[in-house]
Amino acid sequence: MISLSMALLTAIIGIVPSILARNFKAAIITGTLTGLLSWWIYYYTTPSFISPFGGPIAFIVLACWVLSVAIAFSPEYPNEGHPAVPVVMTLLGVAILIAFGISGSPMCNSAKYAQLGGDWEERDWTADVQPKDPKQVRLVPKELAFYLASKQLGEVKEAIGSQFQLNGEHFTLQSVKGELWYVGPLDFRDYFVWNSARYAPGYVMVSALDPKLPVIVKTGCKFQYMAKAWFGSKLERFIWSQSIFKHTLTDFSFEVDDDGNEWWVVTAYRPTIMWGGPKVLGVYIVNPTTGEMQFCSVDETPAWVDRVFPAEFVHSYINWKGLLSGGWMNSLFEKRDLTRPEGISIVYGSDSKPYWVTGITSRNASDQSLLGLVYVETRTGKISEYHAKGGTEDAVVDLVNNKVSYKRLHGSGPVLYNVYGTMTSIVPLLGASRSYQGVAMVDVANMQLVVGDNIEDASRQYSRLIMSGTGQKLAPEKVHDFKTISGIVDSFAQETSGNSETTYYIHLQNVPHLFSGASDLSPKLRMTKEGSQVVVGYIASQEDVVPMASFDLPSLVLAKSPLQESLQQKNSVSAK
Repeated sequence: MISLSMALLTAIIGIVPSILARNFKAAIITGTLTGLLSWWIYYYTTPSFISPFGGPIAFIVLACWVLSVAIAFSPEYPNEGHPAVPVVMTLLGVAILIAFGISGSPMCNSAKYAQLGGDWEERDWTADVQPKDPKQVRLVPKELAFYLASKQLGEVKEAIGSQFQLNGEHFTLQSVKGELWYVGPLDFRDYFVWNSARYAPGYVMVSALDPKLPVIVKTGCKFQYMAKAWFGSKLERFIWSQSIFKHTLTDFSFEVDDDGNEWWVVTAYRPTIMWGGPKVLGVYIVNPTTGEMQFCSVDETPAWVDRVFPAEFVHSYINWKGLLSGGWMNSLFEKRDLTRPEGISIVYGSDSKPYWVTGITSRNASDQSLLGLVYVETRTGKISEYHAKGGTEDAVVDLVNNKVSYKRLHGSGPVLYNVYGTMTSIVPLLGASRSYQGVAMVDVANMQLVVGDNIEDASRQYSRLIMSGTGQKLAPEKVHDFKTISGIVDSFAQETSGNSETTYYIHLQNVPHLFSGASDLSPKLRMTKEGSQVVVGYIASQEDVVPMASFDLPSLVLAKSPLQESLQQKNSVSAK
């Protein structure tokens, strides 16, 4: 009824020129056409009417007036009034819309657009982003998660994959009870499935941390309000019908709260600079089964909701800041200090909060140098800027692909972590069939990397890289992270992986950690046994198994060549 009422209003305004020109036949024709066309547009596109001049109403009315002008000069529909009336009204309408469009454009509002994201706080990345436990690293990129979910869906006994599908747009990363999962609802494939089934059966969950964990397919639900449903059950139309004069809707996310309840979370916003400059006002939270719905402002949003500010808005805010801070003329001609954001991704910080993260680089298309990082709290929109140097995300992925392409592998879904005090991009490696094949760790500042079959293997190699002097040299404030400990070995074991690399594990008396190291760390590792007095160098962390950065068995003295002595002293100095 709402779409029909708005279509009727549009048609009435649309025939005003014809009525004033006393061309009643033209009024009937244009009114009928406008009413039917606008009803179809409003019903199927669910547009917002809170923009200036009613948003789409203004443009449909203007199209109607143009049609009135055409009819006014047609000999088949003679005017009893003057045909100049619809002409003048149409030209005036066009002029008004153009004037308002220009007045709301970045050309006239560069400062407003540049400040849409609010003030940026400059912070210290290492202080904010605490060292990450390798067991909590996101090793499953969305590409792999979606593949695993789709594959599992095809193997379910009920064959629900023939009727229902996963939609990549609504397959989102989120935190559920403190663990990271990709969650996506099962939605109708087409109208005929919806018409026969009426309810969607459930959703799929894929671990974002461990690619070996089984995919969870939850069925037995009766989701009525879905993105691919029809008529009044279509999610967007259902919310739109109740918020049409309050908010504009975007970013439809399917989320599961910590109690296992399912919800749709939809961002509500309004334009602040004519038709542009979106400002987030809050979210609608909708029960997909019952249709129960509530609006929560940004400050009132429940803690389990991960997405309030959409990635699209955040990316636009950062882009406008980098493009328009120096003024619109500067963005066209001088091009001084212009920056742009990279692709945006969601990460979960050491405080367990979700953040949109993107690198900042220059607007030179060929530039792959990182100028900084921007973190945006997804729930509050608060923006923090961090100084950074090194390679961009694209450069990191290119570096990884160049390293592993001969194995027919590729990197996917890089995520930045603080690893041993170093800004590190951890990149899962996928095979041609999208199977998980290992992980790469890239020192972003120096663009050097290691590749391992698993995160533990890569971490061991990476600790040696950044301590050896060939990777990032430790800054003074990070020296305290490097420690040496002397002790007696009370447990010693070794493990050989599939690539024939041997990893040694030692435990020292009264030390609550296992120390691990590959066979190439020191030849003395092979000679170690229980009761040996050893000296271990490592980077302090909270891990239960700590990679060794150096190892010595003082009782075993080996002669070294002058070249070995020189290299060892050089590495020792660089590590300090």
